[in-house]
Amino acid sequence: MADAHVVEQVKGNVSAVLATTGRFTARHYGWLLWAAGALVLLVMAVLAHSEPQFPGDAAISGLLQRFRGTALAPILDFPSDINQPLPGAVIAVVIVITLLILRRVIAAIVVAVATFGADLLNALINGLVARPRPNNIHVATVSGLGAHSFPSGHVEHVTMLFGFLVFLILLVRRAQPERWKWLLPILVICIYFIALVGVGRVVEGDHQPSDVLGGYLVAALMLPLAILFYRWLGARWQRHQQRKAQAHAIHST
Repeated sequence: MADAHVVEQVKGNVSAVLATTGRFTARHYGWLLWAAGALVLLVMAVLAHSEPQFPGDAAISGLLQRFRGTALAPILDFPSDINQPLPGAVIAVVIVITLLILRRVIAAIVVAVATFGADLLNALINGLVARPRPNNIHVATVSGLGAHSFPSGHVEHVTMLFGFLVFLILLVRRAQPERWKWLLPILVICIYFIALVGVGRVVEGDHQPSDVLGGYLVAALMLPLAILFYRWLGARWQRHQQRKAQAHAIHST
């Protein structure tokens, strides 16, 4: 009987180790994927510094720009037009204020820090790469930030902002499924903006398709960091609240 108990205990320990190893492996794969994405962005940035177009840019641009002047053009262009530097910043601030009103303080902090932090990173890359705009067009910028073509600042900004909102919506849906009918329209709007902002930038002739891809890639690299920051702040806040409750209980006794 003792031997059987020892065997079962060993099996349990092995299972626990394997389960833990599996979790770490999944996390490692995630970081490897993130590192691969960062490497791809680096290679694209180096190439874009000397190449105004990548293979396929002209063909894809020509295909998408056929929608100019059609009934679909306003639908395709709206996510891009409404997120010009000033109105895009106003939208982000309104979202932050709305989250504060809803007492989602940590979410508001992360939206502000992650969105505008990613904007600054994108502007830094944009200035270093200094890829000319298609046909050397000039676009409205703030203090010259993002005046060049790669990566697309509109795409990065919209994907970062509304991508994090998608994450928050999915969290609320899991915790409070009864609110799904109110969250679904917001989710659809977020997906619409993310999916079509890149198309609009190409249709309007402000970016090459590879610039758009670069913008999506910057946001895709920053979003996991924003989620980690959100969870870290949440854990810190919970520990603070627990210590506060314990201190209150001690003083009460």
